[in-house]
Amino acid sequence: MKNQTNLTSIQLILFIIQTQIGVGVLGLPFSVFSISKGDAWISVLLAGIVVQLLIMIFWVLGRRFPAKSLFQYSVKLVGKAGGTFINLSYVFYGMLVTSLILMYSTAIIKTWVLTLTPKWIIMFLLMGTAIYLGKELLSDICNVYVVVSGLIFFLIIITIVVLIVYPVDWRYLLPIGHSGGINILKGVKEAYFSMLGFELLLFLFPYFQHNGERSVLFSASMANLSVTLIYTFLTIVSLITFSPEELAIVPQPVLYYVKSLYLQIVERIDLVFVSLWVVSVITSLTSYLFLSTEGIAHTFKRIKRSVITIFFGSLSFIIALVPNKAAEMELYNKWVINTSYLFILVIPFLLLGISFVFKKKERGESA
Repeated sequence: MKNQTNLTSIQLILFIIQTQIGVGVLGLPFSVFSISKGDAWISVLLAGIVVQLLIMIFWVLGRRFPAKSLFQYSVKLVGKAGGTFINLSYVFYGMLVTSLILMYSTAIIKTWVLTLTPKWIIMFLLMGTAIYLGKELLSDICNVYVVVSGLIFFLIIITIVVLIVYPVDWRYLLPIGHSGGINILKGVKEAYFSMLGFELLLFLFPYFQHNGERSVLFSASMANLSVTLIYTFLTIVSLITFSPEELAIVPQPVLYYVKSLYLQIVERIDLVFVSLWVVSVITSLTSYLFLSTEGIAHTFKRIKRSVITIFFGSLSFIIALVPNKAAEMELYNKWVINTSYLFILVIPFLLLGISFVFKKKERGESA
C-alpha cells in the first residue's frame, strides 16, 4: 500500500464503476421487469439507494481502521482463527462471483457472436485476459480501468441514438406504481445483483484513504450514483422500446433494441456493442480476481501474487465449465446471490458491531 499512495479519487470511482457494470448491463431490464413490470425503473433506483446505505456502512467500518483492509482488521476484531476464516471466506466468495460472471458472459457471447465456438475457448480468452491484468498491483489495474472507461460512454451514446431514431412509447411507463409496492421491492432484490462490486470498498479503503476519508465516501457514492443512473436509463429505454408482451420474452433487451438500429456504415451495430461490453466483463472478472488474490496475499504472505491469481483464475474457469443447462446456471446464480448476503450484510455488520462494542479502532494510529 505504501508504494501506491499516488492512487486518486477518480481511479476509485472508475474502479467501482468498472466492477459494477458487467453482465447485468444487458439482462437487468428483463430480470427486473419480470417482477416489477413497468415500475422496473423504480426498483433500480431503490436498489441504488440501498447500495448507497451499504456503502456508508462500509465507510464507517473502514474509517475505524483507515490503514487496513477487512483482510487485516478482521484478525484484530475476532482473533487470528476467526479472522483467517473470514478472509478465506471472502476469497471463496470472489472466486464464486468470478465464475458466475464468466459463465453468463460466455453464454451471451456464444449466443450473439460466436455461436459455433466451444464455450471453453471463449472462457479461456476472457479469463486469460483477466488473469494477465489481475496479477498486477492495484495501481496498474486502476490505470487500465481509467483508459477503458471511455468505452462506457460509447455504450450510452448508442442507447441514446436508439432513443432518438427508434419509435418508442412512453405510455408503457404508466401508471407509475401500478405493479404494487411489494413487487417493486422484490424487483430491488433482482437489481441488487447487477450492482455488485461496491463491496470491494471494504478492501480498497486503505489504498485511497490518503486522499481523505470523506473523499473515499464521495468517490464510492459518485460511482454508485453513476451506475444507478446508467442502469435506470437502460431500463427506461427498454421499457418504452418494447411492449410488455415483448419484453417478457426478450432476455437481453439492450442488445435487441441496439440490433434494430440501421446505420449505413455499420451493418451489425449490436456486434459493436457486444465488443465494447466485453471490456466491462473483463474488468469485472479482474476486480473479483483481485479480491481473491488480496485475501491470500494477506493471509499467506510468502506466495507470489501471480501464482495466486493464476490459481484462482483456473479454479473459476473450471467451476464455470460445470453448468451446461440454463436451469443449472440459474440455480448457481441464485445460490451465489443468497451467499453474497453473508459477505455484504452479515459479516460487515458483525465486524462493525464488534468494533463499537469493544471500542476497537485505529484512527490516528500507525497500521
